[in-house]
Amino acid sequence: MDFASFLFTIGIVLIFAKMFDVLFEKVKLPGVLGEIVFGIIIGNIVLYGYLFGPGINAWLHNWIQLRGPVAFKGLDPIHYLAKFGIVMLLFIAGLDTNVEQLKSTGKVATISTVMGVFVPLIIGWVSGLALGYSDHESFVMGVLLTATSIGVTVRTMMDINVLRTDVGAASLSASVMDDFLGIALIIFAVGTGSLVMFGIQLTIFFLVTLIAAWYYMPYITKFTRKYIRTERGMLGVLLGVMLLFSALAEFSFGAAIEGAYFAGIVLSRLPAKKIITEDARAIGYGLLIPMFFVYTGAQMDIGVFLNVNALILAAVILIAAIFGKILGRGIGARIGGFDWHKSWQMGVGSIPRMEVALVSLTVAITAPSHPISQQHVPLFIAATMVFVTVTTLITPPMLKWSFRKEIKEMNSEKS
Repeated sequence: MDFASFLFTIGIVLIFAKMFDVLFEKVKLPGVLGEIVFGIIIGNIVLYGYLFGPGINAWLHNWIQLRGPVAFKGLDPIHYLAKFGIVMLLFIAGLDTNVEQLKSTGKVATISTVMGVFVPLIIGWVSGLALGYSDHESFVMGVLLTATSIGVTVRTMMDINVLRTDVGAASLSASVMDDFLGIALIIFAVGTGSLVMFGIQLTIFFLVTLIAAWYYMPYITKFTRKYIRTERGMLGVLLGVMLLFSALAEFSFGAAIEGAYFAGIVLSRLPAKKIITEDARAIGYGLLIPMFFVYTGAQMDIGVFLNVNALILAAVILIAAIFGKILGRGIGARIGGFDWHKSWQMGVGSIPRMEVALVSLTVAITAPSHPISQQHVPLFIAATMVFVTVTTLITPPMLKWSFRKEIKEMNSEKS
């Protein structure tokens, strides 16, 4: 992609992403859903041939047909810009986290994480066996259902102003732990990695982020405030630290967003938080975060809805994915101390799947042990795309509906 096309694409995406954002909010739906839907439209860009016809300007036609799909399907600058968006989103979520509230909901988050992972894992495993798939394939099917898409849940909770509630804090913490368990399970499922090494890498990461950084970050901010007196000097240094956290997490276990989240948590207890939060939000919501959700939508191929066999498999996976998470995390939250209403909210917030599910599927398909047989690979790909698409689209409105009482109370207080 040449630079002019890159700039043109970014400009179009940002303008229309915000327009769809507003459009969906006007019909009482979370704005993030509008960004995802816009991504689905441009990701399935072959439809443009029917919309514009043969008389379209040659340059625009060439951009749409050749550069448009590449911009959202390939490993290009837009791919990394979108990845940076989810990193920024989790960094902002970390900055907004109340550490004391996080501690108080730790028991709920831990129990609901364990239940929210193993209940859908077992349901998916048993469902695969019932459909006639092998034991290995069925286990992989279960693993695909374990990890929650943090981005969709966090962004929706931010949009409806409930991220700072105890349910929001517990959901965010549980979703982060979901990712770790999901990665460990796919390593176990394909048998090509070492769980011991994964544990060592995880331990090193926590030692660096939650011990060393916890004690030395105040000195870094004091040094920056004293010696780096330049325009947005503090912002630049702390964003750099956040990216180092993210890089360490990515190198260790392929999850940069966890590094960004922990960097935000470490900074949330320092006075520097007030200096950088507003600027981080401006950069994130003004440019990077919309790119991530448009990119997410663009990965969803609507053509998979035409494959009957894939739809049958997807229907089973979808039911297991939704009820497994609501049941598992909801009951776990209730055991942990939440009432049934908050437990229901925890369950709904765990429905969306995206990043880790797709990563797990890719690992399973490419693993030398071949846990998924070659003849079933296309079915698994199509079915996974269906269930991540549906769960991603239904979660924002369901989550808003589950918090309708709290939203109504907040609106009455404002008026």
